[in-house]
Amino acid sequence: MFRWLFLNESALTPAEHAAWKISTLRIILASSFILEGLIAVHSSLNAVDHGSFRVLWLVAFFYTLKTITLFCSTRSLRLAAGLLIANVYGTGIAIALATRDPEIAKLGLVFVYITPVIARVFFSTRLALILMSINSIPFLFLLSGMSFPYLIDLKLDLPHAIKYVHSLLFLFLNFCIPLAVFRILYAFDTSLTRFRDASNALNVSYAQYQEIFENAGTALVLTDAYGQILQANHQANELLGRDPQNNDELSLFSWFSLDDSVRIRSPEHDDPANLRLSAYRTQDGKMVALDNISQTSSDHYIVALRDVSNLHNMHNALQLSQEREEYLSKHDPLTDLPNRVMLCQYLEALLANPDTSQVNVTAVVSFRLNSIRHANQQFGAQTGDILLRRFADELTQVLPKNCFCARLRSIVFTFVVDHLRTPQDVIQFVDHVRKALPKELKLNDDKLLVQFSAGIAIFRPEDTDPDEIIRRSEVALDTARRSNDQSITLFDEDDALQIIRNVEIEVGVVNGLANGEFYLLYQPKVASDGKIAGVEALLRWKSQTLGKVLPVEFIPISERSGLIQQISHFVIDHACAQVRAWLDEFGDSPVVALNLSASDINQDDFLDLIAESCQRYRIEPQFLEFEITETGLSANETLSIKHLHALKNRGYRIAIDDFGTGYSSLSKLSHFPAHTVKIDRSFVSQIGYNRKSEMIIKAIVSLAKILACTTVAEGVENEAQVAFLKEVGCELFQGYYYYRPLDVNSMNTLLRSSYLVGIN
Repeated sequence: MFRWLFLNESALTPAEHAAWKISTLRIILASSFILEGLIAVHSSLNAVDHGSFRVLWLVAFFYTLKTITLFCSTRSLRLAAGLLIANVYGTGIAIALATRDPEIAKLGLVFVYITPVIARVFFSTRLALILMSINSIPFLFLLSGMSFPYLIDLKLDLPHAIKYVHSLLFLFLNFCIPLAVFRILYAFDTSLTRFRDASNALNVSYAQYQEIFENAGTALVLTDAYGQILQANHQANELLGRDPQNNDELSLFSWFSLDDSVRIRSPEHDDPANLRLSAYRTQDGKMVALDNISQTSSDHYIVALRDVSNLHNMHNALQLSQEREEYLSKHDPLTDLPNRVMLCQYLEALLANPDTSQVNVTAVVSFRLNSIRHANQQFGAQTGDILLRRFADELTQVLPKNCFCARLRSIVFTFVVDHLRTPQDVIQFVDHVRKALPKELKLNDDKLLVQFSAGIAIFRPEDTDPDEIIRRSEVALDTARRSNDQSITLFDEDDALQIIRNVEIEVGVVNGLANGEFYLLYQPKVASDGKIAGVEALLRWKSQTLGKVLPVEFIPISERSGLIQQISHFVIDHACAQVRAWLDEFGDSPVVALNLSASDINQDDFLDLIAESCQRYRIEPQFLEFEITETGLSANETLSIKHLHALKNRGYRIAIDDFGTGYSSLSKLSHFPAHTVKIDRSFVSQIGYNRKSEMIIKAIVSLAKILACTTVAEGVENEAQVAFLKEVGCELFQGYYYYRPLDVNSMNTLLRSSYLVGIN
């Protein structure tokens, strides 16, 4: 009901302004319908008592009209308002002309005086003035004192007629009209509030506009279509040299000298077809460009000005000195040496004009400043830049005056040697340069070591590409850097191929671990009675791109690149999973031996990694044996022994692999917590051919017994070797004579037909 009466003005557009009018009309109609209904009911009952049934018809007529008006208010505002005015006039005329009481008739005329207000609210001022003029007729009639003619004999006189009319006037003028006025005032209050909010928002928006306009970070001028300045921010006034308080000149172009205009290419674009900026000189000598001109909706223009004085000066300087532009594009900004572009151009010139006499050789020498990383880490990148500049200065002073020297990239410097006879002379010359360079540079109170490697590439008769020569020098440089000393390396094709192969393997190991290209084979260890006493897990790799790669190739590369730890994680995890599978299928499992590298045993979290894998697959420590070489033991002896003791104390077996090939003393070996000693295959293969090897094997077996260790012979391949090893007391055998490395399916078949022998 209240939503029907009090319409939400925000539901309509501000241009319509109809919501409050409809609401006001409905308030008048609804309130008069309800409040005057009491009079209608009472008068109707009174009329029935006195037999004045025409009163009933009149009441019914006017209430029908009110009902129609209410209905029309939902369809057409103007139609409903017109019916309301007609209802008021009809009621007033009926009261004035259908009653014999002149006092009641006068009250009927008073009733119509409200119609101009209704007309103004719902229609227009013109209609309200018309109705005011019409209402002047009954008013003048009342002032004249003339009696009302009794034109309609409806016999409407009732005992309480005067009370009914007074009540009708009272309710309509005291309730219906005031309620409508209240609604109108509420609408006006709402509109005023909105206006106030809009005004505040406009003020805020204007303040923000002023703030943006003044602090846009660029000089802005607002002009009309004729270039007259309407507004300019502080930056624009400063740029133009204009004082808005004292200068009356409003034309924008009057502040420029149009005869002294230039066209400058925008620095943001290198396209020659790019439109140039129009720049004009101001009265105080600045060059100002019309950077951007935007048209507003009110046919005004926002002109962005830019001080291009520096750009103009630079433009002139660049035009006057093309050589300077060439210099900047071909020299390193840090060291002021030629860059790679200029080096390639120099080499192209040498290749285009070769020495036909072939008396001298031409070589490209690259120096890599290896100590720059230490300088950056210890003193910061700024110190590293200083070191690079100092090294460049020292290098150019040491080299001959006619020697072309360039900064190839961040820490690599390259120079060209073309005055020597042989490659050996080039090497001696580079060594002379290396020795002539200072071993350290003093920066402030700090001394920075100067360590570098050198790579040399000699020109070939078939060379045509400078980049290829530079690449060869960098390959040689990389070979020298990998040697871990300040060496000089001459390019070698095999070295280049090996470097490429190493990189391919490094990348392949990462991809292989992710793609499941690695797998384990198992080679049984056999007791003297032929029964299986354990197996050694052997890692194999079949790459999708490189094919089969042997462990002897990818293991050292993985150790150098730090990938060996990921490989060890793979081996331990898969070995534990296989032990779990054998335990589930056979109820028992052979001891699985795993090879450890020196970096594995020196990891701080290595023990936790092993324990985590065993816990995940629910296997006991006695099912795993870890093999480490003598060399691996001596890499970090203290930490290695500590971790090996921890493994042994937790129940894991320890084996010394390739025993006899290292250089450990007997006193050191006595401290290693080993269960097993493995005789290296290099000794086993000499059985029957080399007496010294046989004596070494006997000594190893004897030493193992003293250390309370089990001996395992590796690489057993024939019966003669087996016989000798059994004779000297070797306990376990491993080699092709018994079994080759087997896959899981073959190993499962073997375990089904064999008995497991426990080794304590």
